[in-house]
Amino acid sequence: MSKFNRFCNATKRTVKKFADKTEELFDSAATSVKIKNLEMKIEEQYENLGRIVYRDLHTEENLEEDKLRVIAAIDALFDSIAELKAATTPTKAEETEEAEPVMSDAEADTDAPAETEEPKAEA
Repeated sequence: MSKFNRFCNATKRTVKKFADKTEELFDSAATSVKIKNLEMKIEEQYENLGRIVYRDLHTEENLEEDKLRVIAAIDALFDSIAELKAATTPTKAEETEEAEPVMSDAEADTDAPAETEEPKAEA
């Protein structure tokens, strides 16, 4: 295989790696935005719960159903956040796969011996 063909193949693989990493970063950013949006909804639900508790304390209304409904909504939002975080957290197998060193084409195609000479001790 000529050097030009090896260069072209190495360039194609490099561009593919860049594209894959860019896609991963984009997905990660989109997930972060979704999580932040859910956290804002949780804050709104806490405010609603506070209003209901205040009304419950200062009026004769029975608002237990409303409180339980808001608490269930908050729990559902927390569950959604946990699912998103679990989906973006790499598993142990994925971490190990990424940590393995990969030999580049330049290293694999060299004709020079990979052995290095040990320095001779001078007497």
